[in-house]
Amino acid sequence: MQRFKFILVTVFALSGCNSATETTVVADRVFLNGAVYTVNPKQPWAEAVAVAAGHIVFVGSSQDAKAYVGADTDVMDLQGQMLLPGFHDVHTHILIGDATDEECNLLRIDSVAAVEARLRECTALAGFGEDKWIIGSGWSDWLWPKSEPNKAILDELFPDRPVYLGSSFGHNAWVNSRALELAGIHAESRAGPDGIIVRDPETGEATGALHDAANQIVQNVMPPFTVEYELKRVRTAIDMAHRFGVTAIIEPGLDAGLFEPVLSLYDSGELDLRVVASVSPINWQPGAFDDGVFEFLEQREQWRRPNIDVDSVKIYIDGVPETGTGALLEPYDDASLGVGPRFYAQEKLNEYFTRFDALGLQIHVHATGDAGIRMVLDGFQAMRAANGVSGNRHHMAHLQLIHADDIPRFGQMDIGATFQALWAYPDPPAIELDIPMLGEERTNQMYPIGSVHRAGGRINGGSDYFVTSMNPLLAIEVGLTRQNPYTNRGDILNVDERVDLATMLEAYTINGAYTMKLEHEQGSIEVGKRADLTVLNQNLFDLDPYAISDAYVTMTVFDGRTVYKRTE
Repeated sequence: MQRFKFILVTVFALSGCNSATETTVVADRVFLNGAVYTVNPKQPWAEAVAVAAGHIVFVGSSQDAKAYVGADTDVMDLQGQMLLPGFHDVHTHILIGDATDEECNLLRIDSVAAVEARLRECTALAGFGEDKWIIGSGWSDWLWPKSEPNKAILDELFPDRPVYLGSSFGHNAWVNSRALELAGIHAESRAGPDGIIVRDPETGEATGALHDAANQIVQNVMPPFTVEYELKRVRTAIDMAHRFGVTAIIEPGLDAGLFEPVLSLYDSGELDLRVVASVSPINWQPGAFDDGVFEFLEQREQWRRPNIDVDSVKIYIDGVPETGTGALLEPYDDASLGVGPRFYAQEKLNEYFTRFDALGLQIHVHATGDAGIRMVLDGFQAMRAANGVSGNRHHMAHLQLIHADDIPRFGQMDIGATFQALWAYPDPPAIELDIPMLGEERTNQMYPIGSVHRAGGRINGGSDYFVTSMNPLLAIEVGLTRQNPYTNRGDILNVDERVDLATMLEAYTINGAYTMKLEHEQGSIEVGKRADLTVLNQNLFDLDPYAISDAYVTMTVFDGRTVYKRTE
C-alpha cells in the first residue's frame, strides 16, 4: 500500500498542479490554517500543506486541503503559526558534536571572573584518559581584549592535570603547563607558518595561548574520545539543530575519524539531516594541507550515503583578524602584525582550485581578510579560465572584510557568500578587539551583506556553530537590524548593509538548498519537494524586526516526520 501511495504522489508531483480535484491521494499529514511562506515566487503564500510519503503533495487553501484528509491522516491546525521550509545552515560544526556535562563548557560566559568561577567547578570533572585531561571549549577571545588568557590560573586550579580549552572562535586554545609539557612545547618550539605559540616577550616562555595550527600540537597528545562518547556528542548537537528548525547542513572539515560516529548514526537510522560534508585531511582545524589531500580525497566514496554528499572540500586561506591572522591588503593598525599570513601562495591556490573543480568537488573556503578573499576570488577566476563553468556551487564563508572592488565578483562568478549574519553587529567586547586591529573605518565595513546582495551575490546563512548560536532567528534579525539582538540597543554596524526579511529567509532556505545542489528537492514549499518543514509560533512578517529573535520553533519536520516538538 505504501508503494502504491508513493507512485500516486510522484505522478501528482510531476503534474505541477495543486488542485485538490485532480488527485485521489490520501495524505499522511495535513497542516491547516497557517501562514505558509513558501519561498516560491510563483506562489509566495498559502494556508495549508499536505504531505504523503515524505513529500509535499498540496500547497494551497485550507478548504482545498481537506480533500487530502483520510481516516488515518494526521491533521494539524496551525492556528496562524508560520510554516516555512526547513532551515539550511551551510557552515556549521554540528557533526563534530556538542559539549556534554563531562566537558568544561565556557560558552557565552561574559566576564573573566565568571570564567574563573566555572573553571573552579570544572576541577570536579573526572577528565579523559590516563592523565585525566580537562577538555573544554567556548571561552570568548574578547574577554582579554588587550592580552590573552594565561596558563597561570589553569596551573593553580589544575597543577597536575593537563587542560585544553578551545576558544569560541575555534582558532585559539588556552592550555596549562602540564599540557605544554606533554605536547613537548618549550622555548625553542615552533608552530610553523600556520600557527602561533604565544610567548612572554621578556622570557620567551609559552604563556598557554595558542593560535590556529599551534593548537594541533597539543591535540596530537590528547586522548581520543570513545566512539560511544562521540555518538553522544553528535546526538546532542543534532537535537539542538532540530530545536532551531535546521534540517540541512554543510559541515566544514570532516576527516576519516570524524566520519565514524556520523556514519554510525546514519546506518542506525538516526541521522535526520541532509548533509554535505566538506571533507579535509586536517579536519576542522585552521591551517594548510599539502598535496596529500588528493590521496585523502580518494577515500571519500566510503563515506557517501543517501543523505550524505561528500563531493565538497574545505580549505582555509587565513585565520581571523581578531588574532592578527586574517590576511589583509593593508597592514593591521597594530604595526607589529604586518598584513597577516596567507596559508597558500596564489599559484598553489590556483592549482588546488583547478584540480578540485575538475574532480567535481565543491570548494568551501574559510576567508576573513580582504587580501585572503581577493586571493580566493582570483583562484576561482583562474579555475574558471582553465575548466570553464562547472556548476559545483563553490562558496566562501565568513567574509569579514571585502574590498569594494571585489564585491561584484561574487555575483559575476556565482560564488556563494556564506555570511555569519549574527556577527554583523557591534558587540562591544568584540569591537574592543577589532578596532585596535583594524581601525574604526575598516571595522565599520565588516560583513557587507547588503552590498554583496545588491551586487547580485547569492547570500547563504551559516551559523559557524559552535563559535556562536545556531539559532537562525538571531542571525535573521541581525541581518535586518545590524544591532544587538539580545538587547535591541546600542550602536549599529553600518546601517547601509541591512537587508530585508525575504532576503534573509532565502539565505536560510532556497539559497542554502542551491549551495547543496538540492534546490529542486527542497528549500521551498512546492508540490513534489521533500517535506522538510519548520513551524514558528509567529509570522515573522507581522513582527517588528527587533522581535524576530523572540519567536521560536514549535515543530521541525523531516521527511514528513516530526523530529522536534516544543513541549513547554
